[in-house]
Amino acid sequence: MIIPGARAQALAGAFTAVADDASAGWHNPAGLGYLKGPGVSVSVNNYTRSHKETSGVAANMDLAENSASIYPGFAGTHTNLGPLAIGWSYFTLEQQNTDESQTLNISNSGYLRGNGYPMTAESSFQYDRAELTTGNLIHAGASLSLALSRNISIGLSEFYYLRQKQTNLKERSTFDTGVFYDSFSRMSTRNEGTISVAGMLIRGGNLSLGLSVRIPRALSDNTNYETSTIIYTGSSPELSSDTVLTHREDELTMRTWDLGVAWAPIDGTLISADLTHYPATKTLWANSGGFDTRDVTDWSLGLEVRSSTLVLAGGAFTNSSLAQAPIPSLTIAPPGQINFVGFTTALGVRTRQSENLFIMVRQKGRGKTQMVQGDLRLQDLTIETQSFSLSSSYKF
Repeated sequence: MIIPGARAQALAGAFTAVADDASAGWHNPAGLGYLKGPGVSVSVNNYTRSHKETSGVAANMDLAENSASIYPGFAGTHTNLGPLAIGWSYFTLEQQNTDESQTLNISNSGYLRGNGYPMTAESSFQYDRAELTTGNLIHAGASLSLALSRNISIGLSEFYYLRQKQTNLKERSTFDTGVFYDSFSRMSTRNEGTISVAGMLIRGGNLSLGLSVRIPRALSDNTNYETSTIIYTGSSPELSSDTVLTHREDELTMRTWDLGVAWAPIDGTLISADLTHYPATKTLWANSGGFDTRDVTDWSLGLEVRSSTLVLAGGAFTNSSLAQAPIPSLTIAPPGQINFVGFTTALGVRTRQSENLFIMVRQKGRGKTQMVQGDLRLQDLTIETQSFSLSSSYKF
């Protein structure tokens, strides 16, 4: 639920039919055609923290991870040239800085002999895991909007995006028989591409209807994936290593359709709702870590109440996994599936020329994953996140 724009966050993402600030370039660029005069929007001090638990790894033991990130947020401007409006924006949609280290004692794990795993189903062992992930995802782009009449506007945006990510993972399983198994992996990813956003906004009276679509195109998708393993059976270690340049699941270029409606039943009150659809996609790199996605439709609802000086807003949303349900494997780590439900609250102060908001977003997700190397069981995964941001909008 990291999205650009203060009001969009406050309304839980139900912004397609509202689109009334500089972040409209991402949500629905047609909204810029209704704005009057130049304006600036800025979101700063975006702070996110999360807690993740993977249960069922061993009896009465969980893997836990706590992480926190501060990311630049959003900055955008817009102005009008007659019926034509232009805008520019820069924002960060992802910032990762997680460090997970834990030791578990596991027995009766269900491990199998063979496939490179010299252990029995009854083996007891100590499992050590250390994982460090850093990365970000930034966007920058420009928008054009044309007001065809007082009631209809269309718009188009073009964004450049850059994703950089690195994950280092070290795992060791030490068995009571003296056998140990070490696994090391490092994955460095750099994705670049463009995203076109097209939209239409229809307004009549106190009702608005919005439609937008985002179409991504990958320009480069490079992942350097290095692995090495050591299996020690008591006599001599067996060593193996590999380095490949490959496409992986980090680059999912899929279209996104948004349909929104907004209603202002009385002055100072706004109710908005969105449906966001992700069509199913087939990966071109099924043998190199890529995976297919499923048809997913999420929803969001927002409510806003305004007075001459105060703004109260909030909403609820779903944020579902695009991955299929994981199938356990001895040779690869299938993508986990986790589905989120969350809510937002916001408090703001407004003047004739500015609006300042403090926004909190909370969400909780549940799903399945295969965590332990070579274990053919799936574990339950839960994640809770909280995000806080301060945002300001100015009209000149």
